[in-house]
Amino acid sequence: MTADTELNQQPAPPAPPAPLAVPTPQLIAAMLQGREKVSDLIFSPGRAPQVELNGQLVELKFKGLEKLTPAHTTQIARDLLGTNEIARNKLDKDGSADLSYSVPSVARFRVNIFRQRATDAIVMRVIPMKIPSFAELNLPQQLAECVDLRNGIVLVTGPTGSGKSTTLAAML
Repeated sequence: MTADTELNQQPAPPAPPAPLAVPTPQLIAAMLQGREKVSDLIFSPGRAPQVELNGQLVELKFKGLEKLTPAHTTQIARDLLGTNEIARNKLDKDGSADLSYSVPSVARFRVNIFRQRATDAIVMRVIPMKIPSFAELNLPQQLAECVDLRNGIVLVTGPTGSGKSTTLAAML
């Protein structure tokens, strides 16, 4: 038996995973379309893409993405990471990475990509394109006075989704 014959008997390498049915930016835009109160987008293997809408998780079953595979979430993670080598290295080293992402004219996001059970999962917090005013947020006037303080420290605290970042953006 020659080396060529032995090589010919090796099994063929597995086929590469099927690409996403929809490019990531289009998928994100579709998940937000017509849904004003979406706070988060969630991509997890074994589930359809999800949005958090008024505090409830809602599955969105797009054709070809009724159930995300590990290859799907890895591809979405790669697309979100783009050329961000720092975040890519952090994901490889620590198992999670935080970054920002935007789909022009659609939305901006704070993104957390993390590894669970050897697969990638992603949570994207929607950040409004327009920073709301004090009046739109119904913030107390005393908070507006904090903007002019020159000494000390101002703490803005609260649970996830309570508006800490939005409040700080309005203050700045």
